[in-house]
Amino acid sequence: MYKAALPNGRFLAVKRLYDSQSIIKRFELEIMILGQYSHRNIVSLIGFSIEEGNNERILVYQYMSNGRLSDKLKETKKLEWSKVIKIALGVARGLCCLHHSLHMLHLNINSDCILLGKNFEPKISNFGGIMFMNNDLEKNIGLEKKDVSDFGCLLFELINGNKFGEIHESFNNVTVPFVTYPNHVNMLGEDPSGFCDAVDEYLNKIEFKDEEVSTLLRVARECVHPLFEQRPTMLEVYNKICNIGERDRICEDANLLSMDFVTPIEVDTNMPS
Repeated sequence: MYKAALPNGRFLAVKRLYDSQSIIKRFELEIMILGQYSHRNIVSLIGFSIEEGNNERILVYQYMSNGRLSDKLKETKKLEWSKVIKIALGVARGLCCLHHSLHMLHLNINSDCILLGKNFEPKISNFGGIMFMNNDLEKNIGLEKKDVSDFGCLLFELINGNKFGEIHESFNNVTVPFVTYPNHVNMLGEDPSGFCDAVDEYLNKIEFKDEEVSTLLRVARECVHPLFEQRPTMLEVYNKICNIGERDRICEDANLLSMDFVTPIEVDTNMPS
């Protein structure tokens, strides 16, 4: 990835890829998805280039001034609560758009693929592994709930400010094992039930003054339920987080999931050809 500067002072994010079968597939998926639709919580693709002689491909995106969420958490550890809710709400909104409007699955949601704009508005990136929902709903549900579970892990990381796999965070002497997860449906380590029990024990001890924190933790806990069929849909998750955001006047509009907000990308006439 590169930060590119135009003569007019505008910045762009440029991803440089070298040809291989997997890279070509990722490249084509990003163009197909991001070149056709735009959404406030999905990264914007501005253009692309294929250099046949050099066996490389270029993707050009909107520049996000606050970078990746994972890097921001490394820098600051704990974000302000208003930013936590704003990021959680935006990512949930973007996933709702993918699942319920476009019928697509991201399958790799984590803090590395969440980009933050100037006002900490989040955008989902890295669409190279996206999958279209199968007409057979029974085949979809496990993969759909993979996104939900990944989002739950992201919420835990947002709340405590640490990367999964790096720490064992203690909540009031209750050890919650944050673990690195593989890229499949069951991803909370060897004992997901133990993880959830530890979170439940902490939530039973939390005081009333932390009501909003405990509410968001409960949402995260529901998302990572060991039985994927017991996990909520992203629309249910979005509505619950929106209720928290309304208390802090962060949730501006609960109707942002409509297809009216998923539109073909318009050409920016200020961009050089």
